[in-house]
Amino acid sequence: AAWRAMLTSVAADLLSNAHSFVIITCNHSGGDLYRYSTSCKAYSAEFFLRCTYSSANFETGNDFIDTVYGWLNYQVEHHMFPDMTPLQYRKLQPLVQSICKKHNLQYVQMNALRRTWMMFQVAVGDAKMKRCTALVPPQADGKTLESADATDDISSEH
Repeated sequence: AAWRAMLTSVAADLLSNAHSFVIITCNHSGGDLYRYSTSCKAYSAEFFLRCTYSSANFETGNDFIDTVYGWLNYQVEHHMFPDMTPLQYRKLQPLVQSICKKHNLQYVQMNALRRTWMMFQVAVGDAKMKRCTALVPPQADGKTLESADATDDISSEH
């Protein structure tokens, strides 16, 4: 009986770790997300842009989905405002997404299986994460933001 308890405990631990890995890693890697080699000032305009360009969300919006993902399906909003409650992320998510759409900024949201595949492609070298060398990443359509308007409030402090 003791070995069954041990086997059950090990299996539960393995499943829990695999679930955590998929939920956390896939939201931060993929060929559609950016990597940065420098830091920026917290809560600056650049900070908020980086949150949208270097994180991805899974499906959102109902108790079942949010529970399955442990409320970690709101990574973009979590990176922007790490001290909010999970329910606040659910309420904030449509606003953040609409602001990104209005300004033609990248906002990535897709199912976990697709994100897992994108993370796997990076892990095996079939894809690479984008690297941002400019102060401001390009817009969702690949064009560069106009520097006169977009960088006025952006900090370049490291």
